[in-house]
Amino acid sequence: MKKIKVALLFGTKPNFEHDAFKYFILYVNRIQNIYEFCFPDIVEDYPFDKGDVDFKSSHDKVNAFVINRNLNADHFIAIITNSFSNNYFFNAEKRTSIITTDIWDKQFSPPSLFEYLLHCIFTCLIYSQNVAEDTELSDDQMLINIGSHRDARGCIADFTRQKYEDRISIALGYICEEHSKEIEDFYGTDYLKQIQYVIDRKWIGDISEKGSVAYNLKHIFKFNINKDSGFNKNWWDKIKDKFYEIPGTLTGEILKIIITVILTYLLIKWGLIDK
Repeated sequence: MKKIKVALLFGTKPNFEHDAFKYFILYVNRIQNIYEFCFPDIVEDYPFDKGDVDFKSSHDKVNAFVINRNLNADHFIAIITNSFSNNYFFNAEKRTSIITTDIWDKQFSPPSLFEYLLHCIFTCLIYSQNVAEDTELSDDQMLINIGSHRDARGCIADFTRQKYEDRISIALGYICEEHSKEIEDFYGTDYLKQIQYVIDRKWIGDISEKGSVAYNLKHIFKFNINKDSGFNKNWWDKIKDKFYEIPGTLTGEILKIIITVILTYLLIKWGLIDK
């Protein structure tokens, strides 16, 4: 079966580690055969301006952007740094989706921004009910409308009115019984199994496991998925990263020297020892 092509766009200038994010998402092409993710060759061109994004008209902006640049895909996902006018996480329709990173700031991470975006991307794709061109849907399947539920179940389809509760859904990587049935009835059993595998995130592996996603993120892209938020690092974050990379024994010696210098300064200042 031909994969559904999903093009990811930066709807605004990204304020996160976008190269590491590209690697993270494109790796998903290797572990499932439903979607083919790609990043169109667009340089410093974004469909959205600064300021809040109007929820209702956001799809029109993405569609106009796609048409004007002759982009081709089955589904387009724009990632923005602005807030939606209604403070939602994302807006999903059949052909286009928009996801914001604005409210997933450092107080929500972990899970990391990348895991949050993975969660939103697959939720949007499930809600879009976009299927391969050669798929014939029955009358019963045509009546299925997959959407969110208001109560918190730790499910990918939780509405999460309380924004911090989305951390629970991401951490669990779970699809509730109701939505498992809807997804299976509409998309099929194999689709459900593959989606469950992706959102479970065990494929990320461990930083100590050479060749794993986590290892490559850390050693190639300098992104630690266990502790980094995913947003662009300031100078203090970079200094801390360099410090933590110093071997433990050397770190201990450096700390001893720093403490000795501080104590010596204080003792001299208080006149307890001679200069």
